[in-house]
Amino acid sequence: MTRTSEEHFDLLSFVTILRRQYRLIVLLVFMVLVIAFLFIVRTTPLYTATALVKVDPQETNLLDPTAVSTISSTTESTRIETEVEVLKSARLALQTIVLEDLQQTDEFGPQLGLVDKFRAAMGLETATPPSQEVLTNRTLRKFTDSLSVRRKGLTYLVTVQFTSSDPQLSAEIANAHAGAYIQSQVADRMNSSLAARDVLQAQLDQARQRLAQSNGAAQNFVEENVKRIASETGSEALATLSTQLNSAALTLEDSEQLLTMSRLEIEKGGWASLADSVGDSALQSLNAQRQTLMERLGKANAGSVEAFDLQKGLAALDQEIKSRGEDALDRLQAEVSRSRDARGSILKAIQAEALQSNLSDSTLTEIYELQQEAQIAQRQYDTLIGRMRDLEAQAVLQVASSQIVSEAIVPSQPSFPNKRLVFLTALFGALGLGVGVAMLKEFFLGGITSASQLGNVVPVKVGAVVPKMNSQSATAKLADQVIKEPMAQFAEAFRKLHASIDHSTAGDSGKARVILVSSAIPAEGKSTTALSLARTYANAGKKTLLIDADLRNPSIHKFLNEKPEFGLMDYLLSETEQEESPDAESKGFDRALIEEFYVIDNLSPLGVILGNRRADVPTDAPLQSKAFHDLIDETRETFDVVVIDCAPLLPVVDPQYIAPYVDVALLCVRFGEASQMELRTAYAHLADGIKPGTPVIGVLNFSETRRQEYRYGSYYG
Repeated sequence: MTRTSEEHFDLLSFVTILRRQYRLIVLLVFMVLVIAFLFIVRTTPLYTATALVKVDPQETNLLDPTAVSTISSTTESTRIETEVEVLKSARLALQTIVLEDLQQTDEFGPQLGLVDKFRAAMGLETATPPSQEVLTNRTLRKFTDSLSVRRKGLTYLVTVQFTSSDPQLSAEIANAHAGAYIQSQVADRMNSSLAARDVLQAQLDQARQRLAQSNGAAQNFVEENVKRIASETGSEALATLSTQLNSAALTLEDSEQLLTMSRLEIEKGGWASLADSVGDSALQSLNAQRQTLMERLGKANAGSVEAFDLQKGLAALDQEIKSRGEDALDRLQAEVSRSRDARGSILKAIQAEALQSNLSDSTLTEIYELQQEAQIAQRQYDTLIGRMRDLEAQAVLQVASSQIVSEAIVPSQPSFPNKRLVFLTALFGALGLGVGVAMLKEFFLGGITSASQLGNVVPVKVGAVVPKMNSQSATAKLADQVIKEPMAQFAEAFRKLHASIDHSTAGDSGKARVILVSSAIPAEGKSTTALSLARTYANAGKKTLLIDADLRNPSIHKFLNEKPEFGLMDYLLSETEQEESPDAESKGFDRALIEEFYVIDNLSPLGVILGNRRADVPTDAPLQSKAFHDLIDETRETFDVVVIDCAPLLPVVDPQYIAPYVDVALLCVRFGEASQMELRTAYAHLADGIKPGTPVIGVLNFSETRRQEYRYGSYYG
């Protein structure tokens, strides 16, 4: 039987293989389930707590709650994914680690490595302790491995999950991490507002300087050109205002000089000069009292009660004089401010009056430009200071755009290991492994245990499955069963083999059918098969000859209880020597010499050519000799069926020299004995030796399968 070039999946064959290998599959499933059970028992359970955070992609402004920004769905999704990455960031993880003091815990804190533990156990010096940075990174790595942050579908919800061997700790850290994220979000927004405020502060200072310069430029222009403007317009009001402006300027100048001098006198303690400058009679009186106390203190004895009282009174008087002087200084400061305001009012009046007068175009243009610059500077200053006040308010009123909508609760069931999932995974994995190993064993490893397996391993037609028989003696008794128990399964198997051979060579006619019987390795029942098959043909009325061509280890004579002194090996060697002798004449086939080791089976009309001893010389030359060739040709003419029992295919080369003479080749395989690789190699050797088109039939010997015996047992015995 040859295989077609295109293979098809055969469900029935697959199921048959599984049934045949079910013990192996069950064993593997049991072992894997035991391993899964030990894994569950030995593994430390881990608990996962989940906090739920809602992210609002819209920015919230408490200063303007009605302001709603419109953003696209893509922007919303990007914003939420950004917040997910922030939750995963190392900075936030370190905040949570510090907040929960995880570096001090056994689970996340620094631990000795295997090398350090070994060195400590051996009493060796431990390696240099890792740095704080290394320890922090280890804790951070453990933390991030236990943290899981994921967005729930396309919603605004983000799950913050934390896994730990302590269920209470897992819930605490999940909530702490979510809380740290909210606080960090508020702090980041506040810092952003304050940073923007600091940037605006510099711009505001520049705007203030520009405003002061603009206002000063307008006032300076009016002040410097008031006389020219008054003469240009001929306005008496402007002339009067100009006179008032000069008087106010002089008064302001005197007040500022007096203020400056008074400050200097206070700094150096010149109370008398200060009293004279400001003209304060009370201050002058206090200063006179101070001079009197100073004179009395100079006359008093040092360390006396009088001196002590005078010093105490002098200190009190100095404090009162200083306070009085500071009050006088405040009055001077107020007077300077009033003078400045008066001067400013006069300038504004002059500007208003000048604009109402008939000024020249050039003067009007200059005044207008100065006014416009002052107004622009004022608007810029107002805008910046308003924005700065908004940022300051926002820094105080910042709220997070995210919120915790569901805090993590302490889990009651471990998330790992999931017992059901582990067992289901182990079960299906074990089934897959079992089926895979079963297929591997069926097609690549192990021995042959069924006819279908034999047909799968090598492309042969399986002619018979010979059952294992309970026989107390050697294999000779098994071959006798064909004659002594013709209705037993053993005998029926060889009748099936007989029929299979006949069908495979139905087109042949004329000469005898030559059948080769071999095996991959020794002890696979090939001699028992050859003898049983030959007897089956003989009992069927066929003139049958069995040739024991296993020159390395002939055994048929032992099955028949014969002790020939001369055997096939002796015959071939003697004929070969005569052929090689220069004086020898070609005699051809010597029938008389053959009769010396030719016997008739005592249980059937079977003729047998026996061997008698192990060969002590190479046997390939005799099998290639003309004598052996003539022997096969003669038996073809004389008999109907010729069965040749030859040596195994793998140990020796003999079968490959016999194979070209045969019409059918039988490959005997013992149940569970030869490996599949050995069987494939043996088949390759046999296929190389036989003629093209010669059928090869497989025989499974000593099968231990009882299923068919139970089903069809009523037909036998």
